[in-house]
Amino acid sequence: MTVRSTRVLVLHSVAAPRLLRSLLAAADEVVLLVPAAPGSMPTPSPVLADRVEVHTYGSPFEAVTLAQKLHRDAPLDAAFSVWEGAVETAALITEALGLPGCTPDAARAARDKSLASACFRRAGVPHPRSWTFDAALPGAGVDVLGQCADAGLVVKIPRSTNSQSVMLVRTRSELEAAVSVIRQLYRAEASDNRLADLYAPTDDTATVLAQEYVSGAELNIDLLLSENGHVVLGVFEKHPASGPTFGEVHSVHPVSLSPAEVGHAVEVAVQAARALGATRGAAHIELRVGGRGPVVIEGGLRPGGFLTPLAVERLTGIDPVTALVRLMVDGTLPDVPPASTGRACLYGAVNVERPGRVVCITGEEAARELPGVLLLDVIKKPGDILVTLPEGTDYHIAAFLVEGESRSAVEATAERIRGVLKAELEEVV
Repeated sequence: MTVRSTRVLVLHSVAAPRLLRSLLAAADEVVLLVPAAPGSMPTPSPVLADRVEVHTYGSPFEAVTLAQKLHRDAPLDAAFSVWEGAVETAALITEALGLPGCTPDAARAARDKSLASACFRRAGVPHPRSWTFDAALPGAGVDVLGQCADAGLVVKIPRSTNSQSVMLVRTRSELEAAVSVIRQLYRAEASDNRLADLYAPTDDTATVLAQEYVSGAELNIDLLLSENGHVVLGVFEKHPASGPTFGEVHSVHPVSLSPAEVGHAVEVAVQAARALGATRGAAHIELRVGGRGPVVIEGGLRPGGFLTPLAVERLTGIDPVTALVRLMVDGTLPDVPPASTGRACLYGAVNVERPGRVVCITGEEAARELPGVLLLDVIKKPGDILVTLPEGTDYHIAAFLVEGESRSAVEATAERIRGVLKAELEEVV
């Protein structure tokens, strides 16, 4: 049932039509805050339709000040972020306005993986052994690598996102190369690294988070949590990734684990969200499940990104963003039906393996005609410059959602999509 007479403030990276439709299914008015383009001044934008207004902001302080003014003009019932990059800003806003949501400390812990690791350790949540070191120092990380000689070491910038900077190293030369990449990312300007403002150092320290590599099936578990309960929206298994980088390929339901193993993983995911400080809101927890049982790799206090909400809705009939609005407004958790048996859903991407400038993209029509393709978005165009992992995050040329009667069927279709949809690239001089 639609929530009436509600006004919600939402932070996202762009004014995405699909997001707005989901928000307007549960709110009368939506105020969308998006970050201003680098170098531009924050400005109010015209009202979109009758029920949506969009504003830009430059800094978290400006976002909080703007939210306070908007709240004075017409009271807001809820505020939250659906984008990783604004989770901390949203927490500052809810604190300033006295609205439900995670605290700024919880948001910082979710954004900074080294803080998250400390939270997990204190709460007894299974997670990889973790260390931090300064990439600027000579011989950075060598002593840590020696403690993980058999399993290998995953290094990353603690506040990175979209798998940028995440690398598996097993030898000293691999570690030195990885640390060099991380030093460059810390120094890069926004013009060279579109995520630079998410983890720009506040001093001369180039912090690296190092974690023991954990093998096993990798799960994404999406949750909604109230102060006293939770529901599971979806459990998806990622395409196997064993390094040296960990790009997003696809996630699929059903998973390869037994119901008992999934149940245990869900319990650990909820423990992880609570350990971060989750109260009311969404959580997206990533785990590896192997010989050690479920081990939390990382967690975010926001909905699953990319096409996760669409996949959840296809499997359960629940729109996660619409449900999140209702939860934030009045604390109501949805009744989530079990995912249908005999039904599989996969969301994924077509990636490039090397950087370059797009000359052309071919095969779109053939890919759309494959069985079970519900959505295919070609997200790059000729002239776009692609930067692959670990330095960049612009390595997707298309996103797709596939449905079928079995996991093997949707995975086969995903491989066929990648086989026919291709990008011709030229070197960027």
